[in-house]
Amino acid sequence: MIEIITSLQNPQVKAWRALNKGRSQRISQGLFLAEGEHMAQEAVKEKKTRALLIDAAARDKYDALAKSAQGVSIFYLASHVMEAISDAKTPQGVIAVCDYPRDAADELGELLVALDGVQDPGNVGTVIRTMDAAGFHGLLMDDKTADPYAPKALRASMGGVFRIPCSRCNDLPAVLKSLAAKGYHILAGDLHGAPFFQRPKAGKKVCIIIGNEGAGVSPAVMECATLRLKLPMVGGAESLNAAVAGAIMMYDVLRERMD
Repeated sequence: MIEIITSLQNPQVKAWRALNKGRSQRISQGLFLAEGEHMAQEAVKEKKTRALLIDAAARDKYDALAKSAQGVSIFYLASHVMEAISDAKTPQGVIAVCDYPRDAADELGELLVALDGVQDPGNVGTVIRTMDAAGFHGLLMDDKTADPYAPKALRASMGGVFRIPCSRCNDLPAVLKSLAAKGYHILAGDLHGAPFFQRPKAGKKVCIIIGNEGAGVSPAVMECATLRLKLPMVGGAESLNAAVAGAIMMYDVLRERMD
């Protein structure tokens, strides 16, 4: 007989509900919630799951997923409990409880992206998804950048968050200067920069800076750039969405490496 959690006063339920209230709760508990069928599948596949929360009404639907999650605790919840924990408008009936990753400053690799005050979690997640697709190795973030493990960022990452190591920096300019000293080419988007597609080859070690949605790259971070580059604007738009601009730059670096 399977025990079903039915009370919103259950201490474990209260702890799970708190995880979607802010980064401080996720850090203090050392956990985050990856919600929805795709995200739960990705979490299980990448062995990042501590527990699976399954709506008891959807038990049959997720039976195969539960069986594949070896060594993972399975909790069945009444529908109203699942809805209370869920951040989604239409809950899919499954949530993976995952360990909040340790800082990955020592394992970022050669192809990096640095986020400078990117505040929209959807943009952060989209950048991570693009990094995952384009074969980038690690993400740097300043303190003003949105949490990659917030619900909206997780959904936008489409599972990339489980494969891209992330490091949050108290002093992003200092970290970038250190990378430049190690031979990294630091590329920053700049409306007054040199033409992006006429830039010199970047080499093996690259870090692309993506700035704040409204203000762009901050002056202190811009000073760290070894190349300031402008994407062509031949139409009426004056700028691009931060994640879109980052995607263009990442894929052109990939093209360069593939050539």
